[in-house]
Amino acid sequence: MMGYQANIPRFYAFTALMRSMLWMPIWIVFFERRGLSLGEIGMLEFVAIVLLAVSEVPTGTVADTWGRKTSLVIGATLQGLALLGLLTGVLSPAFLLAYIFWGVSFSFISGAADALVYDGLKADGRAGDFAHVVSRGAIVDLAAGGLSGLVGGLVATYDMRLCFVLTAIASFAAAGVALTFHEPPSDDVGSDDLAVRPGYRANLVRGVQIATRTPRVRYVLLIGALIYLFVTVLTMTAFQPYVAEVGLPLWTFGGVLLGIRLGGIAGSYVSPHLAVRLGRQWLLILAPLAIAGMQIVLWLGASRQAVVLFAVASAVGAAVRPVLAAALNDAIPSRQRATIISLQSLVAMLGLGAVQLAILAIGERANMALAIGLSGVLMAVVAAPLLALLVRIGPDPNQPIDVMATKAA
Repeated sequence: MMGYQANIPRFYAFTALMRSMLWMPIWIVFFERRGLSLGEIGMLEFVAIVLLAVSEVPTGTVADTWGRKTSLVIGATLQGLALLGLLTGVLSPAFLLAYIFWGVSFSFISGAADALVYDGLKADGRAGDFAHVVSRGAIVDLAAGGLSGLVGGLVATYDMRLCFVLTAIASFAAAGVALTFHEPPSDDVGSDDLAVRPGYRANLVRGVQIATRTPRVRYVLLIGALIYLFVTVLTMTAFQPYVAEVGLPLWTFGGVLLGIRLGGIAGSYVSPHLAVRLGRQWLLILAPLAIAGMQIVLWLGASRQAVVLFAVASAVGAAVRPVLAAALNDAIPSRQRATIISLQSLVAMLGLGAVQLAILAIGERANMALAIGLSGVLMAVVAAPLLALLVRIGPDPNQPIDVMATKAA
């Protein structure tokens, strides 16, 4: 293959291995059966997510400074080791350290993968294909997650620990795939100093300046973080206690997760068509409102039938993700790409920690349906002013920002 085209199938393989999470449908049940309450799990998650959030921007800057490939290898390897560490005694030093590294491992991957793909396409003159590549990558992501979740639910009936061991093996295999990536150039065309690669501190400062001083980047970043955190809480954490509350048995949890992933696949498939038909702006406006509404329905209409809304919410989140990624990547310079994407993850992780802690606490003291409903109300309240500000700055010009103009702002 010419240029950096070979990175694309390797990106899909890396994604499939990293998203083969057999623990996904049972992890809360697993920790509960080992003696932790929902509140304790929520507190562990809060601490781990805050540490993950704090590490997001530094690890994104690692990718911008020393290479996306290096960051992906570190993240996949660290995740495999952390998953094995979670099998040690609950709340032991080894367990707590593994729990922290479990979260931090994702921060090495979150901004680096998209940045590597986008810069490779840009170097090949195909930056316009990014949304389609991300859509197909999301389908791979969701298919791998759905199938592994189905398998994980079945494996869990034999031994839940195997779900973590098999996922660790997949993570180590993903690190091997990451070693085969060809690192694309991260220099911006037309820059005065192409021969000079900015240092860690310079990349970090420049990335923060662009994200905070450019209105479109700021609002797209915040809306993307908002959608990510609420969809993640809904489809990764809240669905397990909710499904148990409405009376579904453990062996069905993997099937429910498969349905959630299939919903995501459907959303990823129609994403490019929706972006053309509705336009980026309208898709960004409608998606968070729809997700908030579904959470309220899950509360007011709690039942086995309502479980299908988890899949619908996954579909909406998946449909808007490539649009958000394309809108953000089109608006930011290559040299700070992973740093700015990691800033979005930072905001999402901080929100995720707080919302997840609150949902699990409310779910333990009252019920998960109420917790999900209140989450929907919160999402609507936060989304409304952000969407109004996005509309106020006008239509998406679909053009990268002028870095020098941003610096002068």
